[in-house]
Amino acid sequence: MDHPFSQGDYTIREAHWSTEREALLRVRHTVFTLEQNVDALEDEDGRDPESLHAVVLCGGEAVATGRVLPEGKIGRLCVLAAHRNRGVGTRLFSFLFERAKSLGTPRITLGAQLHAVRIYEKFGFHVTGEPFLDANIPHLKMIWDRPSEDLT
Repeated sequence: MDHPFSQGDYTIREAHWSTEREALLRVRHTVFTLEQNVDALEDEDGRDPESLHAVVLCGGEAVATGRVLPEGKIGRLCVLAAHRNRGVGTRLFSFLFERAKSLGTPRITLGAQLHAVRIYEKFGFHVTGEPFLDANIPHLKMIWDRPSEDLT
């Protein structure tokens, strides 16, 4: 189901890895490999085929993407530079978070780059543990625990 953004011509929807792999990887390559100097091989962890993916489109082109692993871990969230600071990343995260909650797992996790921690805190996530390096970029593990009344 598409969810039009209130700003501009953005649309967010689930993406199918089998048919949209190239577009999703193009966004990830631009952000992670070209901008953040992450080795392209580090992005390929073999988990994409089993993950739920989301894509943000603008003018029919993919400008942001992210995924949810079956165990409820949100990751690979990225937005092309020209589309940042417009609410795109927050809306994408909200979309992925709702999909992760629908899995019914008691805990949702993510590895947050330090600059994004406050955004995730607004969704009820909290930091656990010490900073760690993921692809030579400092991250913090963050978790969201499902309220106990939702587990029954």
